[in-house]
Amino acid sequence: LGEDELDVYAAEFERTGLTGALNRYRTMDRDWADLADVHGAPVTQPSLFVGGGLDASTTWLADAIEAYPTTLPGLTAAHLLDGCGHWIQQERPERVNTLLTEWLAEVAPRR
Repeated sequence: LGEDELDVYAAEFERTGLTGALNRYRTMDRDWADLADVHGAPVTQPSLFVGGGLDASTTWLADAIEAYPTTLPGLTAAHLLDGCGHWIQQERPERVNTLLTEWLAEVAPRR
């Protein structure tokens, strides 16, 4: 992040604290209950995966990514951005926007 961007985030955290951001993680266990009826079901909708090659998640979730042909049969494209970490939309905004708009044009062409 540049200094200006960092200042924006720091100001928001000073204003609101971390409660909102942390609440998502506090409620993760509830997801298992809320989604129990679809446990193990594949995601068949058209989908796109974009991740960072330097993101630790792509390493510790490598088995999940490898299973995408089974768990995400609607996956139409997957991209791992070299030299990019976890916050791909901030580290590579132009590339992420291009990938998203191209993918959307492919799966939802104008009528």
